[in-house]
Amino acid sequence: MKIDVQKREHAQVEIKVVLPAKKLEGYRETTEQELISSVKVDGFREGKVPRDVALKQISGMQILEEMAHRAISDAYIEILQKEDIKAIGHPQIAITKIAEGSDLEFTITTAVLPDIKLGNYKKIAKEENKKEYATDVDDTEVEETITNLRKMRAQQNAMENLKDGEDPVSWNDIKDEDLPEVTDEWVKTIGKFQNVEEFTKKIKENLVSEKEAKNHEKRRIATIEAIIADSKIEVPDMMVEYELDKMVHEFEGNIAMTGMSFDDYLQSINKTRDDYRTEWRDQAYKRAQTQLMLNHIATQEKIDPSDELVEAETKKIMEQYKDQKGIDENNVRAYVANVLTHQEVFTFLDQQ
Repeated sequence: MKIDVQKREHAQVEIKVVLPAKKLEGYRETTEQELISSVKVDGFREGKVPRDVALKQISGMQILEEMAHRAISDAYIEILQKEDIKAIGHPQIAITKIAEGSDLEFTITTAVLPDIKLGNYKKIAKEENKKEYATDVDDTEVEETITNLRKMRAQQNAMENLKDGEDPVSWNDIKDEDLPEVTDEWVKTIGKFQNVEEFTKKIKENLVSEKEAKNHEKRRIATIEAIIADSKIEVPDMMVEYELDKMVHEFEGNIAMTGMSFDDYLQSINKTRDDYRTEWRDQAYKRAQTQLMLNHIATQEKIDPSDELVEAETKKIMEQYKDQKGIDENNVRAYVANVLTHQEVFTFLDQQ
């Protein structure tokens, strides 16, 4: 495999690769088998189509492109290790030459770890951890929670007693006189409570726990912001674009859950994807800064999740998505390692 690495501006490198045809060919058998298993032909059960019949349904270029995808994924990891490239984020890959019996040529452009100068993150975390956050819960909050539970039960009962042709009962339709009385018998229908006193006590404990969890998250955010404010972190453009890609994808998924297509949504509010990317660029930059900061602390403190834990979590995800085609295990493993590393860094900062 021929490799040519060139540094580019904004903390990026460009890697030109020539992968021998023989090495590419080594991916043919597993690739064909994977593609064959998903072929559907009338008269045959899925996954049971004879090889010769299935191959007639798959173009040679489709097989070759999938072979290239797998080969590039493996080659990328090998190149990073061999060339000691500290890549971050998601690489951009462009295949420049692909043909049967020929070497595979492609270019990888990736962001690399930039110069980072962090402030005294241990001291900052220690100071942030000293700050007190209110967790007191007053009687009004408890009463509001109980009232909401009563309204939920009242709405549920009303819906169950609807007659044909009647409109659904909304939250605002529930009146005070519709609410069930808070008695020992009623609280037993909510959960394993013996009486109103025990029920009320549990509600208060739950509200305190919720505030503690929210305060823990607030403290972490404040710690991150304080560390970044006291640091110099150059963010590669590719990382910002990648974060924007993720943000748009997440938002698109949220819109899809409402039953509306993202394109229809954009048209209804007279906006484009680029409009959102412009609006969210500062936020994406901060997200990228946070990623770099956490990775740098992990390196400085030698924080590294165990291989066993990474493999176990990777297997869980691969099993969860086993019916989906095209899931790259290398990418999943890298994602898992990154998430676990960041979790351990947060724990480290919490303990200062």
